Amino acid sequence: MKYTRFLTLFAFTMATLMTGCTGQKASVEPNVNATEKECADINKKLVKTDRFLDLVENTSAFHLEELASALETPAITSSNNKPQMLKDGNKKKAALLEEHQKLGCEMPDKA
Repeated sequence: MKYTRFLTLFAFTMATLMTGCTGQKASVEPNVNATEKECADINKKLVKTDRFLDLVENTSAFHLEELASALETPAITSSNNKPQMLKDGNKKKAALLEEHQKLGCEMPDKA
């Protein structure tokens, strides 16, 4: 039992001395996972915006108010006017594409 404790303490001490006393600072790599997560979030928002634009373009102006209340998309527009909804949707899409390009994300495949 004492031998196991001694070996564990010795191994821990040696590991600490070998890694902590080199005098070199560890290089900090950029967090790739955070960038990938941001890119994935932007891609999801782009898909939602594209779906919204497709639905608005393919819906008659008569049914647009019902569509607007059913979609629950206050982040894109708050209007019930078809041209205004398309304008707001295209602005949102342009802003997302700009942010997407700023982060250096790959363009998503259109499926």
